Amino acid sequence: MNVDDLLDAPHVDVPTVPAPVDCMPSLLAVGQVAPVVKVDYYGGTAWDVCDMGLARMALADRRLSKDVELTPDWMRVPGVMLGAQPRAEVARAMVMSEGSEHARIRSVHARIFTPRNTEKWAVRLTQLAEELLNELAAEAAGGGEVNLVERYTYPIPLNFLCEVLGLPPKMHAIMRRATDDIIYSPDQATRAGGVGALAHAVAEWADDPSPLNEGVITGLLEAIDGDEAITVNEVVAWTVGLVMAGYESTASLISSAMFEALSRPADRRPRTEAEIEAWIEETLRVHPPFPHATWRFATEDLDLGGYLIPQGAPVQINVAAANRYRHGELADDFDPGASRDHVSFGLGHHYCLGAPLARVEARVALSAFLSHFPTARLSETTAVGWESEWMTRRIKVLPVVLAEHRLAQPGHGRRDQHG
Repeated sequence: MNVDDLLDAPHVDVPTVPAPVDCMPSLLAVGQVAPVVKVDYYGGTAWDVCDMGLARMALADRRLSKDVELTPDWMRVPGVMLGAQPRAEVARAMVMSEGSEHARIRSVHARIFTPRNTEKWAVRLTQLAEELLNELAAEAAGGGEVNLVERYTYPIPLNFLCEVLGLPPKMHAIMRRATDDIIYSPDQATRAGGVGALAHAVAEWADDPSPLNEGVITGLLEAIDGDEAITVNEVVAWTVGLVMAGYESTASLISSAMFEALSRPADRRPRTEAEIEAWIEETLRVHPPFPHATWRFATEDLDLGGYLIPQGAPVQINVAAANRYRHGELADDFDPGASRDHVSFGLGHHYCLGAPLARVEARVALSAFLSHFPTARLSETTAVGWESEWMTRRIKVLPVVLAEHRLAQPGHGRRDQHG
């Protein structure tokens, strides 16, 4: 490889600070500039991969490492997403580790996110959906308008994850406030404080697990003296990671799937299990909850599609642009029947371990809502509100007029109603 023959990626401006706006237009505009671009990020420069073909190559290339020790000093900003990662000597997280350490951590988590557990959890998710939807029945009778984010799309994954972790109900609101501060506060001090508060809370539970119910946290604590040599610091770091990524991204996915459904007439919404599944996949493509994949670092000079990625460079995959661009052409319409692929859960050895569970949560939530409220619609007076930055994106306000409510009968789900 002759470095002098490679292209220098053009410099673009991308919003990196959380704000009550939708970042998607900016991220897609970047994809029109070049397949690889450079972006200013907290005083340094990052390389952003926007083309689907190159994104797939980058996600699978082991020379783009996720080892947290490769993070340049200028990126270690308290309160930003990478700054929320612990130092390597304290604890390694699955998302920012490689080699034997990544394999060890992934093995521990894989015993939690098993197909058997996912099947079992689907039953509990259905129960949670029914409980929340029946609570909305009184408001539906009066034709009331609700923010579905606060009443449904966030409570389902939050309540579920807290149950899986073993957190009593009184702790659910604490988790929601902490993750909101960490991910979406525009104030760095608030974000850093949120990370510290969440880690401190988990550390206290590790020291005294008596307030916890039996769940993932108690299971990890019991394994500290086991064969995997899990440390208390790892239990803290992994729990914080599960809280931050385990429900926030799923809640965003559910909200976006609901938004796309309620934007259409009732007869154009998904009905069968197959249609629901295709709807969720298209939502993942068009509305990835994390518009950028987590960081990678070049371990040597790389040729990526004719562009130079210099050794040590921080690299991001612009999932939002890659999902919609195919060989320079924009596939911007929401079309579940087109069966287009996406990289919203990544690829290769860092493919999202929780992807099957996230899909189940989204399918259950969407199916149950459309079954209960077949004539629900978006508000005509209150706007849908987005909140985002270049790594995270969600709907914060999803105003819905519930209209008719159909009480579910025991044993009669969407499959029974629609064949």
